[in-house]
Amino acid sequence: MEDDPSERYLHFVVLSEIVALAGVFVLLSLSLAGRVATFGSVPSGLRLGALAFVGIELVIPAWVLYDIRRRSDEPDPIWIHAVAVPVVNVLGLIAYLEDRKRTGEQ
Repeated sequence: MEDDPSERYLHFVVLSEIVALAGVFVLLSLSLAGRVATFGSVPSGLRLGALAFVGIELVIPAWVLYDIRRRSDEPDPIWIHAVAVPVVNVLGLIAYLEDRKRTGEQ
């Protein structure tokens, strides 16, 4: 992969998205443990559901980043951004898996 400015900017944006999600994950975890009152007014069941949602939002880009580094055909790094955007990342993951299937990677 080339080290051009747009790719460095893309990595910065993706890292910012993941750090923000990780911050929300930590706050939700601490709130469920009773250590912070940030989400204290939200019912614990809803906080637990949000924690699971944010956890999935963190796992998807981590797996795609790992898979892109492992692949031999060097796919476009824009996939990392496509799967790091919250909520949209499920659609990005489906598109990435289709691209992976099309190129013959299993």
